[in-house]
Amino acid sequence: MDNWSSYRQPAQPLRDLGLACLGAGEQSGVLPSFSERTLSSHAMVLVSGGSGHFTMDGKRYEVQAPSVIWLFPGVSHGYGPGPHGWKEHWLLFTGPMARAMEELGGFTRTRPLVQLDGPADEEGLGLFPQLRAALSTAGRQGDLEASVLCQRILVETGRRTTEPGLPGRDDELLATLHELAHLPLGLSQLAASLQVSVPDLRRVVHAATGAGPKELILQLRISRAQSLLADTALSVQRIATLTGYDDPAYFSRLFTKKTGYSPSRFRRLHHRDAPLP
Repeated sequence: MDNWSSYRQPAQPLRDLGLACLGAGEQSGVLPSFSERTLSSHAMVLVSGGSGHFTMDGKRYEVQAPSVIWLFPGVSHGYGPGPHGWKEHWLLFTGPMARAMEELGGFTRTRPLVQLDGPADEEGLGLFPQLRAALSTAGRQGDLEASVLCQRILVETGRRTTEPGLPGRDDELLATLHELAHLPLGLSQLAASLQVSVPDLRRVVHAATGAGPKELILQLRISRAQSLLADTALSVQRIATLTGYDDPAYFSRLFTKKTGYSPSRFRRLHHRDAPLP
């Protein structure tokens, strides 16, 4: 692997309003370890080969590739490879989008070290040469390209991390949850239908989406209601029933709160036969 590092001072709008890539790099071998370092930005270290250690706030973790280390602003940490070395790719990034990705569950401070689902392949790693070129491109074009590539790497990496527990069942459970989301079931009834405990249901949903089961179900119901309003002539009462609500007035209030539009107003704006707003 070609060892390299590239740093950048991106445009202020990306720092203030989006996601700014501050630097990236690749290295391999028996690299020096360090401890008690604190960053002012978020960072990601993707270990694609070898093993080593990682510490955060005094807690030690054993690192085995393929895995990802997530680092957070102001949090003391350290890491380094074992006696046989490792291969790593790293990113430094900052901005409101970084905080939004953390809040949405793309990465979490409760799980700073996570395993990748399968080998570290080209899905994320293949973007690093492009990011290297973008970081070396002067001006706003380089800033924007580096920002987009950094986001793609973070999304791809987050998508391929795994949560321990219920091996082999998580994807099946989530797929069934999507199918049952429109039924008028309480959380305990839903968990019973899925043959899991409520805590396991919460864990699996949060690991996959960053949201709780109730929040995910609400998102699925509102999304389905929007599609039915835009694509069909069904009454609001019927759409309420099809999305899990027996009370159309409650459904209308909830829909308005979540979308900013009443169901009838949303239909006028988005129905295929309606004029453009």
